[in-house]
Amino acid sequence: MTKKILHVIVFLAVAAIVSSAFLGEGDDDVKAMGQLPALMLAAVYLGVMFVTYILPALTDRATTAVLDSGEIVEKDPLHDARAAYARGDYEEAMEVYRSVTSDDPYNRLPWVEIAKIQHDNLEDPDASIETLREALESHEWPVNDAAYFMGRLSEIYLEDKNDQEACITILNQMIELFPETRHSANATHKLNEIMRANEAQA
Repeated sequence: MTKKILHVIVFLAVAAIVSSAFLGEGDDDVKAMGQLPALMLAAVYLGVMFVTYILPALTDRATTAVLDSGEIVEKDPLHDARAAYARGDYEEAMEVYRSVTSDDPYNRLPWVEIAKIQHDNLEDPDASIETLREALESHEWPVNDAAYFMGRLSEIYLEDKNDQEACITILNQMIELFPETRHSANATHKLNEIMRANEAQA
């Protein structure tokens, strides 16, 4: 408040000096001599006001225009799940991830994270398989997502369950469902690896 009053007083004083220099009575030569200092004082005052108030406002506005889209940043729905996981509360993390699958059914990340927690942290490959199958069957996925779920299922069956037959069945399904794609090529490569391993053991 005191700062505002001071600015008003300074403004009035400068305005009075400039007004008297240009509008006051007296000899024209004397008035002319007083006008230049009055103009210089007014220019200094305006310069100080510009640097103090106008320039920072313009800079702030320009920075906001360049760096800020103006959109309100929405809360990441997966934040709570990640926080629970970081605390080691895997059940809560899976619960939050599952709620995200209801709100955003075509987001594969929550399904992937649930299956990963079950497999890596809870050491329950059966639960992980069940989650991946549930995800895969919940609706029709884009090719990359469906292939990911199937590929992960084949890995768990082979590496954790030692169920080579189930793994081969899934790989053959991938070749049939995704012909002429990298997913089909990867499945074919994996099948060849399994066959070579079997021949080496024979």
